[in-house]
Amino acid sequence: MQAELIYNPSCGTAVIRRELDAAVAFLESRGWSITKRETAGPLEARELARRAVERGAGVVIAAGGDGTVNEVANGLVHTETALGILPVGTTNSFALQMGIPALKPVLPGTQTARRLAGLEERIARPLPLSYHRKVLLDAARVLTEGQTVIIDVGEVRGRHFLISAGIGLEAAIVERLSQKDKKALGSWSYLLTAIESAYRYASTEVQLTLDGELLHVNTPLIVISNIQLYGGMMAINTRARVNDGKLDVTILKGGGVLTFLQHGVKILARRHLHNPKAEYYQCREAVVEALRPLPVHVDGEPFAQTPVTVRTVPSSLQLIVPHSVPADLFQPSD
Repeated sequence: MQAELIYNPSCGTAVIRRELDAAVAFLESRGWSITKRETAGPLEARELARRAVERGAGVVIAAGGDGTVNEVANGLVHTETALGILPVGTTNSFALQMGIPALKPVLPGTQTARRLAGLEERIARPLPLSYHRKVLLDAARVLTEGQTVIIDVGEVRGRHFLISAGIGLEAAIVERLSQKDKKALGSWSYLLTAIESAYRYASTEVQLTLDGELLHVNTPLIVISNIQLYGGMMAINTRARVNDGKLDVTILKGGGVLTFLQHGVKILARRHLHNPKAEYYQCREAVVEALRPLPVHVDGEPFAQTPVTVRTVPSSLQLIVPHSVPADLFQPSD
């Protein structure tokens, strides 16, 4: 297999780089030819992926978090080159959703793994046990032993997304997150910032046009998803399928920290779709207009403001996943 690996060096320490080299060595021992490319700035991963396609790579491996995976995917949409993932980022929601081994954001072991990596960095020698090493080697085995599937992606103003486009409060939270906090706390940094932001963020009047049907809501938060998982921790769109040609729209209504926490509890219990303060729809295209401009993020990266049009791009990306990928993520073929 001729493959190129695109690595975002801001995702980890020298320890992570060493474990990534071990994963590459494993792939090469299985007959893969790997060319490594390192990014130096925003959106460079997308261009590197496009060039890899032009050079005839059969697989482009994104080594990073959700942001790096998003950029690489943007360079591979509508091509015959498959996306592979070695998750070494702060958040790896998409990898976790697709059953690819990754550091789980809420487990105590994740923070322990990060501390051990820091210890290895200080003593400049590897420890006998490494959670990062196990995760990356297991993810590398998915590349050699898994299956290639074709999935949908979403699109906003020419930018594709794998996870979601968040509008309103969620995007405001993303804008406030610092890289320092993300590296130190992982997905917990999102939760802490969310609670703080919920105190100040007010609902606003939003007009949604879903496949031509007009809808008016008063809301602080809209999530337009391609997958089920939200923030690496919660399944917000439990009916989402990655190959059904549709996007899943969840609207959460109400304001204040208490309402925000109530929504979170109901999402964790998978009871939020029965909540009168939540609305759920499926569509192929969503036009979002608001009384005041609302921030928009794609896959956890600040991107735009409303008004925006969000579309699905069906069957547009080839992706390597485990054979044990969750069955409820895929709509059965006719």
